Amino acid sequence: MKKYILRNLKLLLIVVATSAQAQVLTRNQAVQTALQNNQLIKSAEYEVEYFKQMKKTGSDLGKFAATWMGGQYNSSEKDNNFNLSQSIPFPTAIAAHSKLKKEQLIGSQIKLSIAQNTLVYDVQVAYEQLLYQQAFYKLLQSQDSLYGNFARASSLRYKTGESNLLEKTTAETQLQDVKNQLRQTEADIIILQTKLKTLLKSEERFLPTDQLSKLNYTEATEIKNPELSYLNQQVIVNEQNKRVERSGLLPDITVGYFNQSLVGFQNTRGQEIYYDKKSRFQGFELGVSFPLWLGPQVGRLKAAGFQQEASRQHAEYFQTSLTGEIEQAKLEMARNESSLQYYESNALKNADLILTQASKAYRGGEIGYIEFLQ
Repeated sequence: MKKYILRNLKLLLIVVATSAQAQVLTRNQAVQTALQNNQLIKSAEYEVEYFKQMKKTGSDLGKFAATWMGGQYNSSEKDNNFNLSQSIPFPTAIAAHSKLKKEQLIGSQIKLSIAQNTLVYDVQVAYEQLLYQQAFYKLLQSQDSLYGNFARASSLRYKTGESNLLEKTTAETQLQDVKNQLRQTEADIIILQTKLKTLLKSEERFLPTDQLSKLNYTEATEIKNPELSYLNQQVIVNEQNKRVERSGLLPDITVGYFNQSLVGFQNTRGQEIYYDKKSRFQGFELGVSFPLWLGPQVGRLKAAGFQQEASRQHAEYFQTSLTGEIEQAKLEMARNESSLQYYESNALKNADLILTQASKAYRGGEIGYIEFLQ
């Protein structure tokens, strides 16, 4: 019991050796801390806010124009003209722009989900690796104790003439090899702590409180992959962008109002009437504008079509690759479960028995060091 306590105390000191104050976090706490602090997540959140604001620009009508003109544009008298006008995109174009901004917002939200899923995955993997390295360190400690006893017994046998120098040297070499693995594992633990510190954007390293355990796996009935969703959404975005470019072939509508003076005599219903600057003349205007040269807009439309097809092909390829990776993961899972079941049901129990009996037999001189190492 005393040796067990000392070993675990040493492991604790190793893990916090480079940290003045170590945090103690569960797996879920580590994930939540990373989601709150990680700068990539904050960047993706700002991008969502950007597209939320850009969505409001989908119904942009352009700038309203107000012009004033003064001078001798009618006669030698100085007149003035006040004109209001607004150029409005064709209603179909406005609808296409609005839908594009909406789909871009959805894409940014899915992109945020990708960043969150990736971060959660990285934190959980690093957390599990840290638990594994700590468990592996404990295993090496038990091997260190085992080979330490072997080395002491070999040294005693060598002094009493019961063994040769090769046996003593072999025992010491095995012991040093285990100690070297311990040092490497100590370094691996610190490396993983540093990685998690970066993922969590923390100034302190932390100690995992969860235990290394068998994870349960439940097969999903359908593929729910954020990256695949994002690629499918990009197909929709590019399709909508193509509609926007197509709407560029439609005319813009211009509406306006003018109010002006016409100082001088005007023939009104057959009578010559004098109008001064206080007399105002007004009217409305309505017009359309369209490009005289359609080549550039047609080129943009065709380019949008190619972009849409490229995104569709990319999404289909990713889905095919993802399906293959899932099948491969299932096969690896089945293989690992079979191997784990073997160790849990047979190998570990037999290993304990072999270690116990081999140690007794070696100390009692019933077997040599070759048999003991085997």
